[in-house]
Amino acid sequence: MTALAPFIVVIGVIGAVALGFVAFWERVSAWLSQLTEPYRASLERAAIRMKAEELVFIVLIAATAPWGLAVAILRPGPVMGILMLGGTSLLAYYGTRMWINHRVAKRLGTFNNQLETVLRLISGALRVGLGLRQSLVTVVADMPDPSRVEFSRVLSQTQIGVSIYDALDQLAERMPSSEMTMLTKAVRVQSQTGGNLTHVLDNLADTIKQRRRIARKVKALTAEAVTTKYIITALPVGVGAFVISCEPGIRHGLLGTMVGWICMAIVVFLLGFGWWLFGQLSRIDV
Repeated sequence: MTALAPFIVVIGVIGAVALGFVAFWERVSAWLSQLTEPYRASLERAAIRMKAEELVFIVLIAATAPWGLAVAILRPGPVMGILMLGGTSLLAYYGTRMWINHRVAKRLGTFNNQLETVLRLISGALRVGLGLRQSLVTVVADMPDPSRVEFSRVLSQTQIGVSIYDALDQLAERMPSSEMTMLTKAVRVQSQTGGNLTHVLDNLADTIKQRRRIARKVKALTAEAVTTKYIITALPVGVGAFVISCEPGIRHGLLGTMVGWICMAIVVFLLGFGWWLFGQLSRIDV
């Protein structure tokens, strides 16, 4: 019975938290709405079909479940248990944040890669006599996601009374990039001053093509630094896992003592700092 005590305590804590969420969900939801307001735009930008409150609940589960498992297996003291809960909470928070940022970057990259083709389609439609709104209809009909979805939202906003220029400005806020900003400014300036919008869009499409070509060259030149980042990060992790699995004494020293936990925390911090540093060194804005 004594051996099952840690498992019973962990299950009781998780169950109490879950019951508290269920009983006071409305109040918790209102509090989470204020807490998660900055993340709503990121979820929308990443096309994640999930409410921000649901995401926070998943993060809480991801933080408490590994902590409960670690407490049941390692049976640390109260102070170390609290520190472990803080560590799992940080891992869950930053892991979720990295996942969202990855989804946002991937979708923004896909959208920006499609923008040259979008501009060609709009320019071609304007050249044959269609208006700007009708030109966006051709984009929705011919382009894949995410361009189809985003420009479809622009058209939907124009149907409820929003001007097409304001709708494009909102699109630039949802999908921020220098090219999208140039597009919205060019369209708005042309609507106020007149001019050949077709010629402007063609020039902008050529500019985007050249920027993409330079970006591919930069990616090729920084590939070595990126590869080094992965190798240097994976090497100590692999060696450490091998040593822990083969040497029981070292395993106990690292996972069963306070000094070992401190050393593990320092190693994780240094690996994270090295990952960030290599990322900064290999990033070049075009």
